[in-house]
Amino acid sequence: MHDSAGLDETDLALVHALQLNPRVSWASLAAVLDVDASTLTRRWSRLEREGLAWFSCYPLGTKEWTGHHWEAGALVEVECVPGRRSAVMAELAGNAFVWNIDATSGSRDLMLTVLAASIVELDEQVLGAVAAIPGVRATRTHFFRSVIRDGSGWRLDALSPAQQQVVRTEGPVSPATRPAGRDLEVLRLLGPDARISAARVAAGLGCSPATAGRLIRRVVESRFAAVRCEVAHFVAGWQVAATLWLDVPQRDLQGVARAISRLPEIRLCATVGSEANLVAQVWLHRLEHLDRFEALLAARFVGTRVLDRWVTPQFGKRLGHLIGQDGRRTGYVPVIAESTLG
Repeated sequence: MHDSAGLDETDLALVHALQLNPRVSWASLAAVLDVDASTLTRRWSRLEREGLAWFSCYPLGTKEWTGHHWEAGALVEVECVPGRRSAVMAELAGNAFVWNIDATSGSRDLMLTVLAASIVELDEQVLGAVAAIPGVRATRTHFFRSVIRDGSGWRLDALSPAQQQVVRTEGPVSPATRPAGRDLEVLRLLGPDARISAARVAAGLGCSPATAGRLIRRVVESRFAAVRCEVAHFVAGWQVAATLWLDVPQRDLQGVARAISRLPEIRLCATVGSEANLVAQVWLHRLEHLDRFEALLAARFVGTRVLDRWVTPQFGKRLGHLIGQDGRRTGYVPVIAESTLG
């Protein structure tokens, strides 16, 4: 059992609020949480320092991007030579092409989330950057057809509905649907910490803090980037992560996918080009809750079959953030490489 002593109710409420509105001011949150702003600042600093919570800001794949885009994504199974899993994970962790690394149960050892500009490029990267690593025995690629929901939509349940309503951001308000100018540079600076100050962004860009503030707002409020506040899930009480591979009648696929994506346990829901046509990743409090979740799917979605299920006992990387065995953040590898910035 993983230690759960690192987060109290106020910590969880703080993280939940930041999931809803990542750059909300501490003063605004103080009134909602009934905790003074200086205390919230200290609490967040501790959570970050101890790897218990952190921010990510990352680009969304869209065909409207030109030059710097991710139009192809996939889940890649990796089978390792016995005893080599940790070494393979360490090698993969430094590769910007690999956004997520999950250790899994079953016939494979790892599952990777990878993104590239095209299916061809993705395939070449898997062959060159994954399959060629010493200790990798085999790989199997499952291309995304469409991603209905990712982890940016997952929420804690620490705030009351009234508190959520006060804190909640209304979502993208900028009309920007594609990056322009220095947006990608800003995205890269926000990648490891979406609450970075305008002064630090200004120093990185060589511009004024006022200009940096406008650029930050444009990116954070845009439709070409996503911001999420993550939490060390083991410490927060989510002891089990699992991946379900589903076979849904094609006529029902889009409706079932949308309905499943709205379930609170869902971290990823995507249609895939594989033997299964839908994949769902869930976080649960206990392993036996997986039985209950599958029973819910069977009752609500007649004709949908679970072809396979994997449990993830360990994460190695999530959106570029390196994750330790206890689920805490230990480092960061940019998902936007310097070479893409021109």
